[in-house]
Amino acid sequence: MSSTVPNIIMPQDLLAAYTPPAVGHDEAIDADGRIRPQWQGFSEAFGAVPPEEQAQRQERLRRLVAENGIAHDLFAEPGSRQPWSIDLIPIMISAAEWAVLERGMIQRVQLCDMMAKDFYGPQTLLRSGRVPPRLVFSDPAFLRACREPKNTGHLINFFAADLIRDASGEWRIIDVHAETPAGVGFALANRLLHGQLMGDVFRTCRAVRLASHFQEIQSELLQRIERDDPLITLLTPGPQHDDYFSHAYLSRYLGFQLVEGGDLRVIGSRVYMKTLEGLKPIDLMIRCVEGSHCDPLELDPNGFAGPVGLVQALRRNPRLMMNFLGSSIIENRGLGPLLPDISRALLGQDLVLHDTHRRWLGDMESRVYVFAHPERFVIRRVHEGTGRPGRAEVGIMLETLTPKALDALRFELDVNGQDYVAEERSDSAYAPSWTADGLTSRRFAMRLFVAGIDGDYRVMPGGLAMSLDGTPGVAMSARDGHSRDVWIASDEEVMPPHISLMRPAAEVARVLRAGIGLRSRIADNLYWLGRYCERADWVMRLMRGALSRSEDSGTVPIGAGGRRALELILSKDQPASAPGIGHDPRAIEQSVRLLMTAPGRSHSLPGLESNILRVGSIVRERLSLEVWQTLLRFSNIASPQANDLSDSVKLLDRLNAGIVTMASLNGLTAENMTRNYGWRFTDIGRRLERAYNLAELLLALFGEVRREDDETARLFFVLNVADSTITFRQRYLFAPILSLVLDLLMVDEANPRGIGFQLCAITDHLQALPQASPHAPHNEEQRLILELLTKVRLAKVASLEHADASGNRVELQELLGALLSGLPKLSEAITRRYFNLTEEELRRVYTRFGSHS
Repeated sequence: MSSTVPNIIMPQDLLAAYTPPAVGHDEAIDADGRIRPQWQGFSEAFGAVPPEEQAQRQERLRRLVAENGIAHDLFAEPGSRQPWSIDLIPIMISAAEWAVLERGMIQRVQLCDMMAKDFYGPQTLLRSGRVPPRLVFSDPAFLRACREPKNTGHLINFFAADLIRDASGEWRIIDVHAETPAGVGFALANRLLHGQLMGDVFRTCRAVRLASHFQEIQSELLQRIERDDPLITLLTPGPQHDDYFSHAYLSRYLGFQLVEGGDLRVIGSRVYMKTLEGLKPIDLMIRCVEGSHCDPLELDPNGFAGPVGLVQALRRNPRLMMNFLGSSIIENRGLGPLLPDISRALLGQDLVLHDTHRRWLGDMESRVYVFAHPERFVIRRVHEGTGRPGRAEVGIMLETLTPKALDALRFELDVNGQDYVAEERSDSAYAPSWTADGLTSRRFAMRLFVAGIDGDYRVMPGGLAMSLDGTPGVAMSARDGHSRDVWIASDEEVMPPHISLMRPAAEVARVLRAGIGLRSRIADNLYWLGRYCERADWVMRLMRGALSRSEDSGTVPIGAGGRRALELILSKDQPASAPGIGHDPRAIEQSVRLLMTAPGRSHSLPGLESNILRVGSIVRERLSLEVWQTLLRFSNIASPQANDLSDSVKLLDRLNAGIVTMASLNGLTAENMTRNYGWRFTDIGRRLERAYNLAELLLALFGEVRREDDETARLFFVLNVADSTITFRQRYLFAPILSLVLDLLMVDEANPRGIGFQLCAITDHLQALPQASPHAPHNEEQRLILELLTKVRLAKVASLEHADASGNRVELQELLGALLSGLPKLSEAITRRYFNLTEEELRRVYTRFGSHS
């Protein structure tokens, strides 16, 4: 969206220019055309903001969404993004109405918790017939391995519900979420980003802040453990999951570790996190994965989102995990029609918040009724697992089906009716939405969140609203990702004025010199982030050098070396028998253009951009905002449009911009990244990639003797690509010769672009890693790097340029060949030791200095 100034000049009273829908409930304007009280303050405060500034705020909000990664899909096509936007205008809820919603949400989670305890315990609801046993036992969410839980507290600690307001103005629940903290990270991110642009209006409206709620959650979790320095983790299915951003954002805000199943290991009754220092015991896990995928031993054998043996560990230590593994059984939509009776039986209360009107289709009478009234119902599955807000399936509209499709559906429901519900179609309420042309009305649904705190439940004072698709169903379906913040307008001054988990209380703040421990998976991704970034920088330098026609101080052509370098890169994604580039200058441009536009190649810019952004997103929690913005800037450069590459000048401009961006990234990591293990693995990846690339190019260009003019051109080219031309000129006042270039680019350990410098840097890093051997005998990777470094140090550059009778420089080929075979072995050794922990014995990890007995 552009920062176009609205065409409509909005008056100071913003909603005076707003036209509500003719039919349906509107949140801002009542049936008599008057502004509702909770919207009056917002209308006046935001209406006082000039239209030009409103447009600027919306554009800045769009940029913040992109910069924070909410709209980034790690596994989408290169350059694509998940739709996500935040409206400037929130949903306003009055204090009186919030009191009802709060009471209804607490009642609902209490009811769901009691139902889950009954389903996995005495099953009185099933025995009494209040709940058909077939409804529960046919649901894959019912985990038989989790029967008879030993939890003494809540089974459901994190809960959420999706609500709509119907045409009569009554709030109704359309879905509940008890599996994971479903989307709370999106709500938190929306509030923090929206608050940066709308903080002045927020304070004027006396809206309730969220930080105190999360502070209570944090305190509750720490009190459950009752020991110093606890290790609390959020278990996520990984970056391929729709809700991964929410998991990462929540873990970062609360200060807990984000882990995947591969990061964990069960030994006895304890669950451990794999770190570079060894295995560390986990005190508490917040589950953000489907329960059935948590243990391939006792649950779904294809589910590796958790470690093998987790179910048995939870039997022995039921307080280890939140929520209870089988909690998602209460998400079954077929329970909706039964809830009024169940509430009276278990709580002795009528429901405060009712579900939308549903019929469970496991019942024959319901199926007959639904097919007799097809215009009234939408068919949906009883269980969907819609963790990411806005991703609910719309359902099947009966009246839109052909007779053949209707017969097929009828047969499916006769066989598997227990898996479906029929929901009455309902139009949800409308709320004003900001656009560049003025306010418009959009339908919405709202998700509210509850957490178990101090033995009770607390509702987060706010929520996440999504503008709904145009279908008349009852699902929280918003494919365009248009979201809103939810403000609770307090009748009193909001106290305290400000609390944020970004700044801890003084009594819990401690001086630390290191983190809890770098997980092996994170170290692996940081290592490959370094490699991919260096590879992108190298490929761009090769392309830029190939496009250059002459050395800037003379007329020596360097196209010969450029052609060979491009052939070397292109050969990585095509058969060895493929023809070379040839001597036509246009062929070089075509090859460069191919490497800058082909997404399917491992060494093309789009391919590298995809890998960089994917790996960078996985370790987003460890990257500063400036580093992330630099990665996004490179992403834009590496995804050019075809009309940007029409000639060599535009190609060079694009390459220069990309090289400068990568230089900025290297500077940020060098100056701003703490010298911990994460920085070391990032730098190891970068150094190893640089050494390998340079060795490969030197072998391709100088492994055999060439004509004098051809070899001179290649020497100029390699100095240019290795960014060592100025250094060479400062030392020598004549044209380059091979022995001196090899000394500068291979042996000289003071040249940050040379192979010797890279090997020395890797050696220092390996000696500082936790499993390094400080004295002989060295471990495998230390022996490998010592062998390679020794070979380079002992090399006699004068002998390296000598050739045999057939024109082969045998010593040079042997040395570079040793590097090209040894560096991949070194990478594999590092991977085995640090990224794939397979040891059977538990290594103790001490977090404090001092002797231990």
